[in-house]
Amino acid sequence: MQTENRLVVFYYGSFLPPANGSHVRITSMLDRLAQEFSNITLYSYDNHPECPWTPAAEAAFRQRWPGVELVIERHTKLLRYVTRAKNLLVSLFPWLAAQILRLSANGTTPKFDALRSRSNLFIVSYAEGLAQLNGVETSRCIVETHDVNFLKWSKLHHRSPVSLMPLRKLRGEVGALEAVRGVLAISSAETAFFKMMLSSPTISYVPSWERPNSTADLAQQHYDFDLIFVGSEYEMNVRGLTTLLKEHGSWLANYRIAVCGKVCDQPAVIAAAAEFPNVELLGFVDRVEDIYARSKAALAPVDGTGLKIKVVSALAAGMPVLASTHCLEGLPAGHEGAVFEIDERTAHMILNQPERLAAAREAARRYDALLKASGDLSALLGTIHAFFSEPASSEAELTFAPSRPVQALSS
Repeated sequence: MQTENRLVVFYYGSFLPPANGSHVRITSMLDRLAQEFSNITLYSYDNHPECPWTPAAEAAFRQRWPGVELVIERHTKLLRYVTRAKNLLVSLFPWLAAQILRLSANGTTPKFDALRSRSNLFIVSYAEGLAQLNGVETSRCIVETHDVNFLKWSKLHHRSPVSLMPLRKLRGEVGALEAVRGVLAISSAETAFFKMMLSSPTISYVPSWERPNSTADLAQQHYDFDLIFVGSEYEMNVRGLTTLLKEHGSWLANYRIAVCGKVCDQPAVIAAAAEFPNVELLGFVDRVEDIYARSKAALAPVDGTGLKIKVVSALAAGMPVLASTHCLEGLPAGHEGAVFEIDERTAHMILNQPERLAAAREAARRYDALLKASGDLSALLGTIHAFFSEPASSEAELTFAPSRPVQALSS
C-alpha cells in the first residue's frame, strides 16, 4: 500500500475528559494539529489500566475532533510482554534501539499494521510509547516527551537518580530517543538536558501547543476562593498538597482554598484536609475554568520534572501562581510578577491587596502570551507542512529549526 501524507498521534489510553496534566497536553496538541493538518489519526489502546476508552470518551472525541480519525485496539498480554522485553533490550543495548523498537508481534494489531503502511509521520507520546507500539520505524517518529522519564521515576520512588534502576531507565530512555527523528521538550531545562544527551534527533522546545489568546475578564470583583489547587491522583500531587498543608497550614488557614481533581479522592488528602475547615474538596469538575474564574490565585506545591501543566493552565486563566521551587525552575525567564514562591508574606500581599492582585493577574496574562509565543512550535509546524508537501524527499528533509533563546521571553 502506498504511503500517504498522514500524521499519526499515539497516546496510550483515553484522555477525555482531561484528568491530569498529560491529558491537557494531548488535547491541546490535537486541537492545534487539527487546525493545521487534514489527515490526522489518533491511535490508542482501549484497555489502559486507569484511563480506558469508553463509549462516552469515544463520543466526546468524535464530537471535539470530527476530522480526526480514531483508531483503537487492545494492548494484549502478549503485547505487554513484548513491550517489557523491548524496554529491557533497549536499556541493555541502546545502540540497537532502532532495530529493537521495530520488532513486532505478528497478527496482534491488524489496525496498526494497516495504519503504519499508509502513514509517514508519527508523534508518539512519551519515550516509552515507542516500545508500546507494535513495531515502529523510529526514523519516522517525533516523541512528545512530557517528562524526563528516568528522573520522574526516581523522584516518585524516592530513589537516587544514580541508583541502578534509574540508570537503567536512563540508558533505555536516551537510547530510544537517540533513534528517533525529533524530540519535543516541554520546558527549557529539559530542552537543555536532551540537547546535552542526544546527538541525532532535532530537539524542539514546545512549552505550549496553544495559540496566544486574550485572557478572560480580569476585573473580577467577587471571589468564592482565595486559592485553588488542581491535581490528579498522581502521587506527586498527593505528596505536594499534604506537605503544603503540613508545613504552611498555620497561615493557609486564613484563606479559602478549593481543591479540584481526582486528588480529592485520595485518603491522605482527605485526612489532611479534614483538619482545615477552610479547604473544600470539590472532586473532579468538568469545567475547572469555572472554578478558576471564582478564585484569586493558584497553588502549585509539587515536585517532579517538566513544566507543570497546572501552572500553565492557571496562567491561561489570568491567575497568579504560588509555586514550589521546582515549578519556578521549570519556567523560562519573564515569570516574575506572575509566579511566586510559596510564602506567607507574598500570599498576604496578593490575596489581601486588590491593587497587588490586579497587577499579578495582568502579569499572568502577559506571561501566558509570552510563553505561548516562545519556543519552536511555529518552526515545527512549518517543517511538517513542508515535509508533507514533498513526500518523495520526506525521509531526508524532516529537520527542525534550532530553538530560539529562552531569554526571548524576558524581552
